Amino acid sequence: MAIKLMEMNFKTLPGYLMLLYSVIAIALVVFLCIPSTALAKYLYVIPTAEIPLRSGKGNEYRVVAVIINGSRVQLLKQDGDWAMVRTSNKKKGWMPKRYLSSSPPLKDVVASLQVERDQHKKQTTKISEQLAEASEARNQYEQELKACILDRDQIRKSYDSLKEDAADVLNFKKALLETAEELQEVKHKYTIAEQENEHLRDNSRIKWFLAGGGILIVGWIIGLITTRGRKRRPSLL
Repeated sequence: MAIKLMEMNFKTLPGYLMLLYSVIAIALVVFLCIPSTALAKYLYVIPTAEIPLRSGKGNEYRVVAVIINGSRVQLLKQDGDWAMVRTSNKKKGWMPKRYLSSSPPLKDVVASLQVERDQHKKQTTKISEQLAEASEARNQYEQELKACILDRDQIRKSYDSLKEDAADVLNFKKALLETAEELQEVKHKYTIAEQENEHLRDNSRIKWFLAGGGILIVGWIIGLITTRGRKRRPSLL
């Protein structure tokens, strides 16, 4: 059947509908083939005296087993005030339905609560341990944070100090450059002054030379005049 469905042309609407109907039919067949035990309901025997499990629906039938209170049984069938059940040791029979309850017995409830309590205790202990570890880790992180803050402040101070030193170096460099420029200007002025001084010295030498030459010329003229005067006097006598 599956092969035939695979060979169908599902590109049309009827093909899709046929596929849907086939899937529903297969699901129905599978559901109906499930054993009734898989759908059976589990109930508990209510606290009372021991309940006989009989082979039929009535007290006249023979007892096949005795069920103690609180036992868990599997409900197979109900008929009026009677119910067919299966015990944990696979015994099957009928018992009055009034002795069955969906609520577990008190001892099972207590045992379940004790188990839950123990689990809660374990969880609480585990959570407490985790909380202690988290608290310890938090303290450690706080210490590391404080250390990081101290390092940051120290680095910031060092940075500020280096910044100030760098500013001082830049100012010193600027002052040095200005001083070098001023020194260069002074050297230039000094060179000009030396040149002017040399020029003045040369002019002074020339002046002294001219003055000496003038004095010599004047002396020569005076000597010449004086000599001529002496020569004229004897001629007058």
